[in-house]
Amino acid sequence: MSAQFPLRPEEFETGFIEEVFGAATGSLRSLTHEPVGTGQICDSYRFTCDWAEDGHPETFIAKCPSADPTSRGAAAIFHLYDMEVGWYRDVADDCQTLCPKSYHADIADNEQEFVLLLEDMAPASQGDQLAGASLTQVETTLAEAAALHNFTPEGGFDNLKWLHHSAGNSQFLENSLAAGYPAFRERFSALLAADILDLGQQLVDGIGTYVSHETGQPTITHGDMRLDNILFHQDDRLAALVDWQTCSLGNPANDVAYMIGTSFADPAVRRKQEAQLVRDYLNRRTDAPDFDAFWIEYRRHAFSGFIMAINASLHVEQTERGDKMFAAMAERPAQMAIDLDSLSLL
Repeated sequence: MSAQFPLRPEEFETGFIEEVFGAATGSLRSLTHEPVGTGQICDSYRFTCDWAEDGHPETFIAKCPSADPTSRGAAAIFHLYDMEVGWYRDVADDCQTLCPKSYHADIADNEQEFVLLLEDMAPASQGDQLAGASLTQVETTLAEAAALHNFTPEGGFDNLKWLHHSAGNSQFLENSLAAGYPAFRERFSALLAADILDLGQQLVDGIGTYVSHETGQPTITHGDMRLDNILFHQDDRLAALVDWQTCSLGNPANDVAYMIGTSFADPAVRRKQEAQLVRDYLNRRTDAPDFDAFWIEYRRHAFSGFIMAINASLHVEQTERGDKMFAAMAERPAQMAIDLDSLSLL
């Protein structure tokens, strides 16, 4: 192992797992694994344990650094691994938002080597970004968003250094998006309509105004609240929010607009439901902002999914499913931004 903890699934040893779960030496008779999920920033595996004693999980999920060096490099640039480890290490146990329980969270100083051992939420299953969401999926996710945005850690936000990476990330985004957009446009020219790509150029041209906008009352935000990062029960109700690699201090409207904007495959359904969804979310907030003021922020952050699609696609390993997912992430919020005249707020 190149760190003080395993980095790849084949490096997980029974002794390490026994120590994590406080089990007797030699009590873990065998350990097997299989890949799970579709993440492009890190690699996830389900481990199955054969214990000689009771009281320990039969399965757990391990998140490891991506095998792809491009994705690992992007994670370090944007501090993605540090933010997720920070969430599970410092906040998750105290916040009421539904997420997997963390058994172990550790990260190296270089922010490219880390390990997370998490509760296996099966039989809950991942949402499907390409297929789109049901109304129940969006409603229950926004209820958890409100719980997250209501939470303030003991001691406040200042002591959690990883929560403040977003400031540097925004500056990097402003500098890199304009340079990278021509490559995005060329790569997705067959998957996105010309008017969507033109909107993207207008967005990139005004990105400085977007990034410099003051947040108002910041909260902890998930930052990537979309279907691929959410586990649901069979009845479509949310089971857990996962993939906290963009967790930071920010504008809560970003999570709300991102979730609504990227979720509905049919824009007509989104247009019909979005105002009520925002009202229901605000009704769950403590010290909620006024609807009209929040609605302006919601309109402004209609671009959040589009920005994530551009940025992420340029910095992670390219795959066929990934390109289809990024195209959906760009197209749906772009249409939302058009409907809400969001460009007028830049």
